[in-house]
Amino acid sequence: MNRPLATRALPTRQRISIPTTNTYSQGVDWVAVERVIYGDLPRPDLTRTEQLAATLLLIRAGWTEKRTAEVVGVQIRQVSRWKFEHGLGGARTCQVDGCGDQVKGRRLCYRHYRQDERRRKAAARPAKKKASTPREAAKCGTRSGYKRHLRENTVVCPPCRRANAEYALSQYHTTPQKEAA
Repeated sequence: MNRPLATRALPTRQRISIPTTNTYSQGVDWVAVERVIYGDLPRPDLTRTEQLAATLLLIRAGWTEKRTAEVVGVQIRQVSRWKFEHGLGGARTCQVDGCGDQVKGRRLCYRHYRQDERRRKAAARPAKKKASTPREAAKCGTRSGYKRHLRENTVVCPPCRRANAEYALSQYHTTPQKEAA
Protein backbone atom coordinates (compact mmCIF):
# COMPACT_ATOMS: atom_id res chain seq x y z
CA MET A 1 0.00 0.00 0.00
CA ASN A 2 1.54 3.29 -1.06
CA ARG A 3 1.13 6.12 1.36
CA PRO A 4 1.64 9.72 0.40
CA LEU A 5 4.69 11.32 1.91
CA ALA A 6 4.14 13.65 4.82
CA THR A 7 4.40 17.22 3.72
CA ARG A 8 4.80 20.42 5.61
CA ALA A 9 2.45 23.30 4.96
CA LEU A 10 4.40 26.20 3.52
CA PRO A 11 3.61 29.68 4.73
CA THR A 12 1.77 31.95 2.37
CA ARG A 13 4.15 33.68 0.01
CA GLN A 14 2.92 37.21 0.55
CA ARG A 15 5.26 39.89 -0.59
CA ILE A 16 6.95 41.20 2.55
CA SER A 17 7.64 44.92 2.50
CA ILE A 18 11.31 45.41 3.26
CA PRO A 19 12.70 48.94 3.38
CA THR A 20 14.19 49.61 -0.06
CA THR A 21 15.47 53.15 0.39
CA ASN A 22 18.52 52.10 2.41
CA THR A 23 20.21 48.75 2.25
CA TYR A 24 21.64 49.32 5.73
CA SER A 25 19.94 51.26 8.54
CA GLN A 26 19.69 51.07 12.32
CA GLY A 27 22.22 48.22 12.47
CA VAL A 28 20.25 46.04 10.04
CA ASP A 29 21.52 44.86 6.68
CA TRP A 30 18.20 44.66 4.83
CA VAL A 31 19.67 42.77 1.89
CA ALA A 32 20.82 39.96 4.22
CA VAL A 33 17.40 39.92 5.90
CA GLU A 34 15.69 39.67 2.50
CA ARG A 35 17.97 36.82 1.39
CA VAL A 36 17.20 34.86 4.56
CA ILE A 37 13.45 35.40 4.24
CA TYR A 38 13.33 34.28 0.62
CA GLY A 39 15.78 31.41 1.13
CA ASP A 40 18.53 32.64 -1.19
CA LEU A 41 21.74 30.65 -1.01
CA PRO A 42 24.32 30.99 0.37
CA ARG A 43 22.38 31.92 3.49
CA PRO A 44 24.01 34.84 5.33
CA ASP A 45 24.52 34.83 9.10
CA LEU A 46 22.31 37.42 10.76
CA THR A 47 23.16 39.55 13.76
CA ARG A 48 20.77 39.63 16.70
CA THR A 49 19.14 42.88 15.54
CA GLU A 50 18.76 41.46 12.02
CA GLN A 51 17.16 38.30 13.44
CA LEU A 52 14.73 40.45 15.41
CA ALA A 53 13.86 42.55 12.33
CA ALA A 54 13.32 39.43 10.19
CA THR A 55 11.20 37.80 12.89
CA LEU A 56 8.93 40.82 13.23
CA LEU A 57 8.51 41.10 9.45
CA LEU A 58 7.57 37.42 9.13
CA ILE A 59 5.17 37.41 12.07
CA ARG A 60 3.42 40.52 10.75
CA ALA A 61 3.12 38.77 7.37
CA GLY A 62 1.26 35.86 9.03
CA TRP A 63 3.98 33.23 9.34
CA THR A 64 3.81 30.74 12.21
CA GLU A 65 6.24 30.94 15.12
CA LYS A 66 7.73 27.55 14.24
CA ARG A 67 8.38 28.35 10.59
CA THR A 68 9.70 31.82 11.48
CA ALA A 69 12.14 30.29 13.96
CA GLU A 70 13.40 27.82 11.34
CA VAL A 71 13.94 30.50 8.70
CA VAL A 72 15.54 33.09 10.99
CA GLY A 73 17.66 30.57 12.91
CA VAL A 74 16.44 31.13 16.48
CA GLN A 75 14.49 29.08 19.01
CA ILE A 76 10.68 29.09 18.91
CA ARG A 77 10.68 30.39 22.46
CA GLN A 78 12.73 33.42 21.34
CA VAL A 79 10.21 34.21 18.61
CA SER A 80 7.47 34.06 21.24
CA ARG A 81 9.43 36.41 23.52
CA TRP A 82 9.97 38.92 20.72
CA LYS A 83 6.27 38.80 19.81
CA PHE A 84 5.36 39.50 23.42
CA GLU A 85 7.90 42.32 23.81
CA HIS A 86 6.68 44.07 20.65
CA GLY A 87 2.96 43.72 21.38
CA LEU A 88 2.16 41.22 18.64
CA GLY A 89 0.30 38.89 21.01
CA GLY A 90 0.81 35.18 21.35
CA ALA A 91 2.01 35.28 24.94
CA ARG A 92 0.16 35.59 28.20
CA THR A 93 1.17 37.49 31.31
CA CYS A 94 1.72 36.10 34.78
CA GLN A 95 -1.43 35.62 36.89
CA VAL A 96 0.21 37.08 40.01
CA ASP A 97 -1.08 40.61 40.65
CA GLY A 98 1.33 43.33 39.59
CA CYS A 99 3.57 41.02 37.57
CA GLY A 100 3.50 41.64 33.83
CA ASP A 101 6.15 39.11 32.81
CA GLN A 102 5.62 36.49 30.13
CA VAL A 103 4.23 33.11 31.20
CA LYS A 104 6.55 30.10 31.55
CA GLY A 105 4.13 27.49 32.86
CA ARG A 106 1.04 27.07 35.05
CA ARG A 107 0.07 30.65 34.11
CA LEU A 108 3.13 31.93 36.03
CA CYS A 109 6.27 33.78 34.96
CA TYR A 110 9.69 32.19 35.50
CA ARG A 111 10.25 33.72 38.97
CA HIS A 112 6.80 32.82 40.32
CA TYR A 113 6.94 29.38 38.65
CA ARG A 114 10.17 28.56 40.56
CA GLN A 115 8.64 29.78 43.83
CA ASP A 116 5.62 27.56 43.20
CA GLU A 117 7.91 24.58 42.45
CA ARG A 118 9.75 25.03 45.76
CA ARG A 119 6.45 25.32 47.65
CA ARG A 120 5.09 22.14 46.00
CA LYS A 121 8.25 20.16 46.75
CA ALA A 122 8.20 21.29 50.39
CA ALA A 123 4.54 20.24 50.71
CA ALA A 124 5.28 16.83 49.18
CA ARG A 125 8.09 16.05 51.63
CA PRO A 126 6.95 14.13 54.70
CA ALA A 127 7.21 16.08 57.94
CA LYS A 128 10.00 15.03 60.26
CA LYS A 129 8.76 13.21 63.34
CA LYS A 130 9.98 14.46 66.67
CA ALA A 131 10.75 11.96 69.39
CA SER A 132 7.76 11.82 71.72
CA THR A 133 9.84 10.88 74.78
CA PRO A 134 13.52 11.54 75.37
CA ARG A 135 15.81 8.52 75.31
CA GLU A 136 17.02 6.93 78.49
CA ALA A 137 20.68 7.37 79.32
CA ALA A 138 22.78 4.28 78.62
CA LYS A 139 23.14 2.09 81.71
CA CYS A 140 26.50 1.33 83.26
CA GLY A 141 27.82 -2.17 82.73
CA THR A 142 27.06 -2.14 78.98
CA ARG A 143 29.03 -1.17 75.90
CA SER A 144 26.71 1.78 75.27
CA GLY A 145 27.38 2.86 78.87
CA TYR A 146 31.13 2.75 78.12
CA LYS A 147 30.59 4.91 75.01
CA ARG A 148 28.47 7.35 77.05
CA HIS A 149 31.39 7.79 79.47
CA LEU A 150 33.67 8.61 76.52
CA ARG A 151 31.13 10.98 74.97
CA GLU A 152 30.56 12.86 78.22
CA ASN A 153 34.29 12.82 79.01
CA THR A 154 33.79 11.19 82.44
CA VAL A 155 35.83 8.52 84.19
CA VAL A 156 34.91 5.04 82.90
CA CYS A 157 33.54 2.88 85.70
CA PRO A 158 34.82 -0.74 86.13
CA PRO A 159 31.55 -2.44 84.99
CA CYS A 160 31.56 -0.42 81.73
CA ARG A 161 35.26 -1.14 81.19
CA ARG A 162 34.58 -4.86 81.63
CA ALA A 163 31.59 -4.76 79.22
CA ASN A 164 33.72 -3.04 76.58
CA ALA A 165 36.52 -5.61 76.98
CA GLU A 166 34.06 -8.48 76.58
CA TYR A 167 32.63 -6.86 73.48
CA ALA A 168 36.10 -6.46 72.00
CA LEU A 169 36.93 -10.11 72.71
CA SER A 170 33.72 -11.33 71.14
CA GLN A 171 34.20 -9.12 68.07
CA TYR A 172 37.86 -9.59 67.29
CA HIS A 173 38.68 -13.10 68.52
CA THR A 174 37.37 -16.04 66.57
CA THR A 175 37.48 -18.47 69.46
CA PRO A 176 36.29 -17.37 72.87
CA GLN A 177 38.87 -17.62 75.62
CA LYS A 178 37.95 -20.06 78.35
CA GLU A 179 38.27 -19.01 81.94
CA ALA A 180 40.80 -20.91 84.01
CA ALA A 181 38.96 -23.31 86.28
